[in-house]
Amino acid sequence: MFVSQTKLPHLLPPSSYTSSEAYQAELHGVLTAAWHMLGTTAELARHGDYLTRTVAGIRLQVRNFHGELHALSNVCAHRHAEICSLPCGNSPTMRCQYHGWEYQADGLTGKIPEPKNFVPFDRQATRLPQYALETVGQLVFVNVSTAPIPLVDFLGDDFTKWLESRFSQQWTLALKWQPDYRANWKIPIENSLEAYHVPAVHPHTFRQDPGAERSIHGLLPNRTWFETTLPFSPHSRLDAAFQRLEGRFVRWLGHETSGFYQQHHVFPNLLFSFTDAISLASCVLPAGPQQCSAVTRQFGRLPSSTGPLRRLSAKCWSRLTAAITKRVILEDLTMFTAIQRGMQHSPHEGVLGCCEERIHRFQEWMVRSS
Repeated sequence: MFVSQTKLPHLLPPSSYTSSEAYQAELHGVLTAAWHMLGTTAELARHGDYLTRTVAGIRLQVRNFHGELHALSNVCAHRHAEICSLPCGNSPTMRCQYHGWEYQADGLTGKIPEPKNFVPFDRQATRLPQYALETVGQLVFVNVSTAPIPLVDFLGDDFTKWLESRFSQQWTLALKWQPDYRANWKIPIENSLEAYHVPAVHPHTFRQDPGAERSIHGLLPNRTWFETTLPFSPHSRLDAAFQRLEGRFVRWLGHETSGFYQQHHVFPNLLFSFTDAISLASCVLPAGPQQCSAVTRQFGRLPSSTGPLRRLSAKCWSRLTAAITKRVILEDLTMFTAIQRGMQHSPHEGVLGCCEERIHRFQEWMVRSS
């Protein structure tokens, strides 16, 4: 059942999704202080592996320096060029693509071509800013605040332990995707917080909303969650058959089954989804008032015992579920541009049903925190 029994007000006006002023207020009010999931340790396993991202308006690079992960500014101190423009890759040194300046793990300059041109040289003045980096299981998080709170305090102790188990080495990366959205960052977030849109947007996958009787909502100060029993759409014979097969498969891999689907939103922009067979993490990264991207990583369960047949089967199942996840996200993506256009021209205040109470709790938090 839902916590609320009546409709709720839509607390954020359309301008909150379109204006530069609202976007700047959110950058400084909530996004700079947040922890952002930017990738996985598997993507940064070797010396020289790197990822580049834009977090709260800051262009940064996460890099493996001889086995240690560091997050540094991705803008050269020399002439302000982006040090690396690729989203990921491997290179032996952190070297600016423009003039070849190199940087070390602590942000200090290394080799500089023709150093005599810069005498006297102040290494501290040309040091790259460093940012806080922590991992939970295989997930890599970065915080760009000058005084970040510990990640465990941001996520909560119990939820951190849950993430550690669900993204441990017992799970393998199955989906690595960075979709771009022509929409304000809150639009994909709020879309994920309700199932009311399912019949219209997902007629060939989920088909129907689980409904109030099969839905449990949790409304916490900094996080909300949704839980339902599987299959998500029990009226669908295909969905029911798929869930029965998944349950048998998970048990064959040597794990217990719960038969539940859970989706969590950690304010402002972290999303997590779980079944017995998958663990999905996504972080929506704003790129402007009306555009954003998402770092999406899905993991599949590994067998509890060794054996080539079970490992191969687990890999194939993970690929299948990753393809299904991507299809569902693509169905959602078709709506985001239309929602954004509507926000630009809407004469309405908006209204939320009790089934959309997780959006209301998120908007309450935004109003209070921005």
